[in-house]
Amino acid sequence: MPHPETPSLPYPYQAPAMPMIAPAFGWVFKALAWFILLSLLAWFWRLNLDWNSRQGALSAVVWAMMAFIVWHIQRSRTSLDTDAIEQTWMWQRRVTLRELAYVKVMRIRGLEFLIAPRIYVRNLAGKFSFFYCSNRAMLDEFTRLADALKMHEQRP
Repeated sequence: MPHPETPSLPYPYQAPAMPMIAPAFGWVFKALAWFILLSLLAWFWRLNLDWNSRQGALSAVVWAMMAFIVWHIQRSRTSLDTDAIEQTWMWQRRVTLRELAYVKVMRIRGLEFLIAPRIYVRNLAGKFSFFYCSNRAMLDEFTRLADALKMHEQRP
C-alpha cells in the first residue's frame, strides 16, 4: 500500500512504501544472450584457430567482451523507492524522483519477453537516462509515475 504523498516531490506521485526491485531483463532475453555467447564460443572452437595468433587473440577478446555484457545482463536489477530510480549494470544508473522532468515507458506489447521494456527519463537539467525493466508490476508503477508527471505538467 502506498504511503502518503511525499511532500518533497513537486508532482502528485505516491511512491511505493516498500522499495520495488526486479530483474532488468526477462528470463527469455537472458537465455538468448547466454545461447548466443555459448554458440559463438562453439563456433570459434570449430574454426580451429591458432589462439597464439592475432586472429585468435582478437577472437578471444571479442568473446570476453560479450561474456562481460552477458554477465551484466544476468545480474542487472532495477529498483524504485521513495527517493530514486536505480539500475545496476556495467555502471550504476540513478535518477532521483525529485529531479525528474519527464518519464516515458517504452515497450512492445506482446514481445516484452524478448525485447526488454525501457523507461526513458529526463531530469530537470535535461540529461536523459534509460532503465530496463522486465517486471509488469514495476512497469505499471513507472506508468503511474509518468502519468503523475504529465498531470503536473498540464496543470493550469
